[in-house]
Amino acid sequence: MKRFSSVCALALIVGACGGDGTNPFTTSFDANDPATTIDPDSETEVSAAGIPVLIASDLDSLSYNATDKTLTVTGLTQDGTSAVNAYRHVVDGQQTITTSDGNTYSAFVNGYTTFTRQNDALGRHSTAFVASRAGLQAGVVMTGGQFNKFFAGTYYERNGDYVAPTAPDTRFDVTYHGTYAAGINFLGPNTDLLPIVGPIDEDIDVPRQSAYVRGLIFVNVDLNDMSVEGQIYNRTGVFRADETADDTVGFFGFPEIALVEGVLAADGSFAGKVQNQGKLLDIGDFAGIIGGDSGQALAGGTRFEDFETTFEDEIEYGVFVLDICEVGDTGDICTNALP
Repeated sequence: MKRFSSVCALALIVGACGGDGTNPFTTSFDANDPATTIDPDSETEVSAAGIPVLIASDLDSLSYNATDKTLTVTGLTQDGTSAVNAYRHVVDGQQTITTSDGNTYSAFVNGYTTFTRQNDALGRHSTAFVASRAGLQAGVVMTGGQFNKFFAGTYYERNGDYVAPTAPDTRFDVTYHGTYAAGINFLGPNTDLLPIVGPIDEDIDVPRQSAYVRGLIFVNVDLNDMSVEGQIYNRTGVFRADETADDTVGFFGFPEIALVEGVLAADGSFAGKVQNQGKLLDIGDFAGIIGGDSGQALAGGTRFEDFETTFEDEIEYGVFVLDICEVGDTGDICTNALP
């Protein structure tokens, strides 16, 4: 399935798209794509991999090998020369980068491995954040904006059958915690765009890197009611700060996100809605799956939009790969989640 979304050009972090503050481009996709089906239990349209199509979007699958540090991506439009493309390993976790103005910052996202790909100096640049845990793997991939559009999607899968986690004594619920990574349809700082050779017409729409979001997340799973909910918090967007110097960086604090109305199925998969914390309007979807030989890990993705009043037509695709809270874990989430 191919889903196409408009891209907003970021102007000094808080600028909007278009001269009148609106984005003139619309989202379009093929709703009749035969690669999608309807889940009979939830009436949710899902991809061939069983992921809700709003979350999978343009991404068919990915294959990540944490030992060899390799990633192949299938299905993302304009990310290479074939349907299946190998990406370049950049870094595990965060990377210290010095910009042309002499400032340093920590790029990318703790808990995830960053990969990129660009076929040639005028071809789209793609960024991927991936992680694996206890037989689960998941990742999000997004291209930079070019020719009015961007392409993105999230993928997750489990190796093996579902084994339900065990709740603490006298309890029916468990908590998962970790970090969150996402791509967002704005300009990001240049870290590895291929150099353009020689003078080039200034009107040519050259490639850009995608902005991204990093944060923290926890998810509560009620094994009695088969419900899933949680929160994404400490969300920070990482953008290009100055359009005249493409490696400059700026940061923007985004509102907390609530994961609501999630339903856990018998196979360990789940899906629900996304809202801004404190507001009841649905702005997107989340979904995922529980894995591990004792249900000790959880992975999934998000897709939501129009969550920040400063921007116009912002769209975020995210990924999370989390650990269950266990006795002895430290940190404010697990310390308070365990009896």
